[in-house]
Amino acid sequence: MKLENPINFLPQSTQELLINPTAKNIGETLGGISETFLSSINILTTLANVHIRKFKQSIIDNVNKIPEEKRDPSKINLAIKTIEDSTYQINDDNLREMFAKLVAASVDKRNNQDLSPKFSSILSQLSSSDAKLLKSLFFNPKLPIPTVSYAVYEGKGYFYPILDHFIGINYSKENIIHNEAGLDNLTSLGIIKIKDNFEISEVHLQKFYQEMKHLDYPIKAIDKNKESDIKIINGIIEFTSLGKNFMNKVL
Repeated sequence: MKLENPINFLPQSTQELLINPTAKNIGETLGGISETFLSSINILTTLANVHIRKFKQSIIDNVNKIPEEKRDPSKINLAIKTIEDSTYQINDDNLREMFAKLVAASVDKRNNQDLSPKFSSILSQLSSSDAKLLKSLFFNPKLPIPTVSYAVYEGKGYFYPILDHFIGINYSKENIIHNEAGLDNLTSLGIIKIKDNFEISEVHLQKFYQEMKHLDYPIKAIDKNKESDIKIINGIIEFTSLGKNFMNKVL
């Protein structure tokens, strides 16, 4: 169900500022919009009010980081859409900050020329664990990121996948992430792509592949006696062009 136009929830004085925003007042204006709009549609518990206040302040802080001569109110409708799409996500620290950064990007002439309305919709479809996974992937020391998955031989040259992707954060078996649901969601949203049976020869990736090849787990979990023909599938995770643009706006 489409929410009522968020502008209708605003006091007349704020609506007037929104009609003619200036580079100087745009941070305070957008912060005030977020507080008024979200307060009007959330159940006003003490905790909800805390999250709303944090979101308002984060918007103001992120906008104030933009040099005044680089602030551009011409795409303020994108900022309003982002605030509207944040409605049910601001209780998560990571997502709240991503939304605040996206609001700021909407009024930054260095960022808003290639900003898609899709970005706030993407954020609204992320779970808390999705957001953590995104940050782990994006802040990895180098890209792409190696993955390993496993399959068992079923005859006639066919291997059946039996374990999901093990993600080599920091290229180490000591920093593995296993979140297949998150990978599925990020892939479906067009942020990342996974390439199985695909290797890159760089030393740090090959080191991870070799570590996983000789790791007792998960192979012993598949076949305790190691009697099955197990295939180790090396791969990588890459950000799509849309994903790179999206991440540069929200992180």
